[in-house]
Amino acid sequence: MRYMRDYRKKVSGKEPEFKSYVCNRYASGGKNACSSHYINQKVLEQVVLLDIRIKARLAQNDSTSLKEKIRKQKQSADAEQLQSLQATLTAVEKRLKELDKLVMSTYEDKVKGSIPEAICVQLMRRYEDERLDKLEQKTELIAKAEALKQTETEADDWIDMIRDYTKLETLDRPTLMRLINKIEISERKIVDGHDEREIKIYYNFVGYIEA
Repeated sequence: MRYMRDYRKKVSGKEPEFKSYVCNRYASGGKNACSSHYINQKVLEQVVLLDIRIKARLAQNDSTSLKEKIRKQKQSADAEQLQSLQATLTAVEKRLKELDKLVMSTYEDKVKGSIPEAICVQLMRRYEDERLDKLEQKTELIAKAEALKQTETEADDWIDMIRDYTKLETLDRPTLMRLINKIEISERKIVDGHDEREIKIYYNFVGYIEA
């Protein structure tokens, strides 16, 4: 969403400032890119404040059930990502074994005189470069997979942090940066004659928590 101001409405000769957030893709590319959905800044601030206070009260009054909810939701969200990481890790490990065999085979061919030494050196360098790249990738994949498994510790830390915000009255940048990772705002829809939209607040460490 892109922050914007609108001065179209005048009251007593003055131009009031209407602050809102509009879909960035629509603002950049028009209707061909996305629909023209937006949300008033004050409305969004109240929604975020309310959600933070609700989560803070749950952390104070029923931290056990809140922790269980976080664990289930986060594990469900992480499961697909973890499966993808593990599949990639398996492929990397398979290629590392293939590279070991290629290095051995190339060395044996050189000893037997099947390939010139210059070709052998060139191949060995290429295999070694790829092996180092794959080892680095393997280390990164293992680190990411381990990070996804830290749900319980992160949930405890987050609950300890959020419980201090039961009486939060105003939002400021440091608070938002500390608590919130991102906010997703859907288009408005007419449901039973009323305007409705889905707003998802993703908190740092634990992600989106359903009400």
